[in-house]
Amino acid sequence: MSTAPGTPIVPDHQSAPIGSLGRALVKVLAPIQTAVVLITLVVTLLLLFLGLTNEAFDDVVISVGDRIGTAPAIWLFAILAAAFFSLAVAVIAFVPPLLLRGADRTAFAVHSWIGAREVRRVFGRASRAAEVLGTPEAARRWLEQTQPTDELRGVRSEALLMVGRPGDARAEADAMPQRTPLESYRRLEALAVVDDQTGLPFGEAPLRQAIEAIPPGIDRTEAAVSLAVTLARRALPDGDWRQPLLEVRHLLPESDAVLLTRDFGATIFDALARRILVPFLILFVAIAVVVTVAPVLLG
Repeated sequence: MSTAPGTPIVPDHQSAPIGSLGRALVKVLAPIQTAVVLITLVVTLLLLFLGLTNEAFDDVVISVGDRIGTAPAIWLFAILAAAFFSLAVAVIAFVPPLLLRGADRTAFAVHSWIGAREVRRVFGRASRAAEVLGTPEAARRWLEQTQPTDELRGVRSEALLMVGRPGDARAEADAMPQRTPLESYRRLEALAVVDDQTGLPFGEAPLRQAIEAIPPGIDRTEAAVSLAVTLARRALPDGDWRQPLLEVRHLLPESDAVLLTRDFGATIFDALARRILVPFLILFVAIAVVVTVAPVLLG
């Protein structure tokens, strides 16, 4: 897959850069996601407005306070507000991908499965992917802050390609372990991706041979889907990037709804919870504490 030093590189294919497939998928989802976010925000604000301006709601608040006491009532409504806000965040995270249809839905489901599987294996949770490979800047920060290990070499190779260091990316890919047939495939694919990104011929045939060498089971499925993702990216920007993903869909027994909920929606919810939901929940608790304690302190 490589040429001798000094040999001019003549690209056999103008390959889309690392991250292009993710951006294509975001573009597919963006209109639906925007619509869901806007509708959720409008409904949330409308209910909040109606609650704060409706006399019936005030009567309910007063009635609950009379029955269980002011402090418990404050905490009850704080819990209900937190639950309602959590529901709004869940809608934004889980609903948009489920509204996709046809080839877009299938391709999104396949990509979500392999992405979540690979990231969970390395980082423990799928939402870490955006922190590492979300942008070249994020990749550069992660590379500076993280020491290389055998488990991270595949991710480091992609990150190094994102920041324009193909030589280092090749070294990381070449050093990837080969203890199992799947690991041997991952190393071969990582080297092929480096070749592809630097204008060298992409060796698809050796990759398919390496997949056949993996015993039937989840490891072979992972390798086949991983290759499909690479081929989908190579089809960008003008080719049918969905087709490679559609061709391996039959390898995954779960429904699209399960894949999109578990491997995409849950990932987005995790990210939103850490960045948005938890701070708001802390705010709700703080307000409840202040409202409960203030009258006592003020006598």
